[in-house]
Amino acid sequence: MTDSRILIHIGYPKAASTWLQQVIFKDENSGFYAPWGLPSYEALDSFINISPYHFSADSVRQTFNLGLKNAAEKQLVPVISEEFLTGDQTRGKYWGKEVAERLHAVFPEGRVLILIREQKSIILSAYRQYIRRGGFVSLERFLGISTQNKTGIGPVCRLDYFEYDRPIEHYQTLFGSENVLVLPTEFLKKNAKDAIEKILSFSGSQGNPDYQKVAQNVGIKGGTLAFRQKLNNFCAPPEQQESVQGFIWLLGYKMSGTIEKFLPQKYHDRAEENFKNIIAQIAGDSFIQSNQRTSQLIGMNLKDFGYSC
Repeated sequence: MTDSRILIHIGYPKAASTWLQQVIFKDENSGFYAPWGLPSYEALDSFINISPYHFSADSVRQTFNLGLKNAAEKQLVPVISEEFLTGDQTRGKYWGKEVAERLHAVFPEGRVLILIREQKSIILSAYRQYIRRGGFVSLERFLGISTQNKTGIGPVCRLDYFEYDRPIEHYQTLFGSENVLVLPTEFLKKNAKDAIEKILSFSGSQGNPDYQKVAQNVGIKGGTLAFRQKLNNFCAPPEQQESVQGFIWLLGYKMSGTIEKFLPQKYHDRAEENFKNIIAQIAGDSFIQSNQRTSQLIGMNLKDFGYSC
């Protein structure tokens, strides 16, 4: 019989959330039911957007009770899947610890799924997303290099956000280590079938998912990224698309699409390598100790998946 305890997928952003939602959680044949949407926007209002002075675990539980009841009637595993529950490194939002405690207060019986990704890779992916949204600062400033000596000004994307051992340990303390599953996205790419089976077993699902489905969220190429970063200094996203500013933004967006298609691949590769070198230089050995500890906490050697250990 299907275990009806709720599964809570909390992120990280840019770590295969779309894949999880579209390949597994969206299909009831996989044994899951997502009455709060995919992504689960209800979770944003219930655990993030609400003031800490107004948060009530009992009230939030009432909000989710109907969905939990429907999942039990369907004999499916109820699932919340919202990658921003850990924070949002593309907007400088780091509420992860408080959200973890709110989640436990509402769903003490819950199981928690965390997907992580090699740090240098996820940082570059986050910067792509930041630029696509209209961000304009350089990669160095995005990571705080040009602001590190200025009091009161921090980076948009904090390196310590990717010290995975700390939030993992916190969730294990709250929910119990047996109720927290952590998977590297690199493991998903290497063996999706085994990864899905781990998720099914962990969650108590009796489903039979389609292992052949593929969901992708492909980022812009290196040359386009460099162009868009410069362009965004002159035409930020408008509040109204019909405005003059909206026309300039749309024109710039189309120009970047042309560059994506027609710029020779070697220029994209060169720009991509430059971004990677900047991240590697800034990150240095920052993640080695954390990755070693994370490996112990999750029972998988992250070195096997390309992490600095």
